[in-house]
Amino acid sequence: MFRRLVSRLFTRRGLALAAAVLLVGYGAAQAWAWNHLRAARAALAAYHPEEASDRLAACARVWGSRPEVRLLASRAARQSGDLGAADHELRACEQLQGGASDDTAFEWALTQAAAGNVREVEPYLQKRAEQSPTAAALVWEALAAGYLRVYRTLDAMACAEHWLKREPDNPRALDLRGQIYVTGRGLVRGSDDYRRVLQLDPSRKQTRWRLAVCLIDLGAYDEAAGHLEVFARDAPDDPEVAARLARCYVMTRQGAEARALLDAALARHPDHGPCLRARGQVALTADPPDLEAAEGYLRRAAAALPDDYQTNWSLAEAMRQRGKADEAKAQLARAEGVRDRAERMAELRSRKLAEQPLDPALHYEMGTLLLRGPHADVGVQWLTSALALDPDHKPSHAALADHYARTGDPARAADHRRRAAP
Repeated sequence: MFRRLVSRLFTRRGLALAAAVLLVGYGAAQAWAWNHLRAARAALAAYHPEEASDRLAACARVWGSRPEVRLLASRAARQSGDLGAADHELRACEQLQGGASDDTAFEWALTQAAAGNVREVEPYLQKRAEQSPTAAALVWEALAAGYLRVYRTLDAMACAEHWLKREPDNPRALDLRGQIYVTGRGLVRGSDDYRRVLQLDPSRKQTRWRLAVCLIDLGAYDEAAGHLEVFARDAPDDPEVAARLARCYVMTRQGAEARALLDAALARHPDHGPCLRARGQVALTADPPDLEAAEGYLRRAAAALPDDYQTNWSLAEAMRQRGKADEAKAQLARAEGVRDRAERMAELRSRKLAEQPLDPALHYEMGTLLLRGPHADVGVQWLTSALALDPDHKPSHAALADHYARTGDPARAADHRRRAAP
């Protein structure tokens, strides 16, 4: 009897101990999830969406069934530019809460705006910004990003300026205004905004990259190299960094450093177009130039970058110096065609589409220019947007008919051919 009593006592103690352990573990898991959620909110407030996404993914291991977690994950994905993930998380949020709500409707409108589908959500978002000061920054950010995506630069600038009047040192607003300036060919002003962002928050990698690219276009190679060397230390195997840093080295008379950097990058990424272009330019500008090697690198670069003016012009120059006059002349004509197309696209982006964003003829022209290059899918989007503005725009139907005929979609080609007919 005594043994049975002791056994029962220990059994009860064991159960109590197990229950205590479970309670402690549960509390620890809840605290862990809460800390990640709090950190995610702080990251979003500081406009660090990638960090927020990582925190929310950790939080979701415990609180994945909470609608708030999925709603914030949608916002983080949108601010990162991953609009597909933003839509997925938003749908998951609605499913968890049993349908749409005011919060999910607002987030859906922000996602649509950021994607460039601004016309149908503009009135709602503008009214929301007027009624709720806490929502205003989210509205200005999404609208500015969406306007910029569809090259409505005047509208994008209006949003950014309105935001900066209230928050002059907001790094996200400054970064967006810098992008708007650069799109409108205001490289100097854009670089000033990027520098200010990095003064406020040196950890913003995307802004540092945009500044480096902008500085290269301005010819400020020494300053650009300083920023690119930060990336080279953090990501020594990134060929994009190597290509741009090598260009800075070439322009600052550090040919040996550029050659070593590119040879190492091409050993790992032998078909990387920008590295091939830069390596060809190193060979072309060497003293004395290695013309045979230059032409070889640049031919491979032109195959990878058929719509890059620098690549095509450098290849023509290598051919000319090797005495291949006819080939050089034909290659130079190709380079000039690429340049003219790029200049017209830049004019459309920086001025024409900003002034007349609802002109289907401009959407059609942008679409046809893009169809000739490697971004045919984007060209199709522009032609489709032309038809959204004018469903009977026959040139857009004709261009889509030709495109679908070339890409093996006879049903769509026939439909657009029919609608293009007089």
